[in-house]
Amino acid sequence: MLKTYSDFLAYMDETGVMAFSGKFLEGFPKLGSLTAPFQWHTGDEDTDPWQWKDRAAAEKHLAFGNIVGGHKGFISQKLYPLFYSACRPDGTIEERYRSGYVKKTVLDVYQLFESGNSLDTGDIRKQMGVTKKDGASAVDGAIVTLQKEFYITVCGNRRKVSFDGLEYGWPANTYCLVDSWAGDWLKEPLLSTAEARAKILAHCAAMDNSIDIEQVERLLFNL
Repeated sequence: MLKTYSDFLAYMDETGVMAFSGKFLEGFPKLGSLTAPFQWHTGDEDTDPWQWKDRAAAEKHLAFGNIVGGHKGFISQKLYPLFYSACRPDGTIEERYRSGYVKKTVLDVYQLFESGNSLDTGDIRKQMGVTKKDGASAVDGAIVTLQKEFYITVCGNRRKVSFDGLEYGWPANTYCLVDSWAGDWLKEPLLSTAEARAKILAHCAAMDNSIDIEQVERLLFNL
């Protein structure tokens, strides 16, 4: 069991990839299964796994977000270039939009980040002019798409600020462009999509021989 943040980072240094929680593939490491229920939501950044996800991204120890086949999870610096190569589509997002591969909402959300902004979901909804009852689901889906295709990534969190300048509520994840956040993780020459996917699948097979690699391939690469 993982008891502390340092335990978690050490484990991730070995495995390189992990799902966050909920249902996932048999044999695939999952933070929810590697920690005790009483650890969660205590607010202790050293022992609370809910805190670890934001802390790891903010401190740039690990990438976190909807980056494991569109599911929430973690990827180490070592494996990140492989996932970037395996999941980031060829061509610019504008070119892909003109070719009909990208929805207008996805393009519009992406363009909010082009000036280098760090935005949370509330910021994005506001700038897109949507509310929870009208248009938010499409925008939220675009945020997930941009994460799983490695255009944007979680880079920290922040709480809302009242008119009096006081923070309140639960912290919300903030996102920024992958190429800005992970730029120094991507310096070495990148592999082709096929080569990167093959290496990821080989790595997953070596983690646990009970893992169904065909299922991993379908889940990670949406095949």
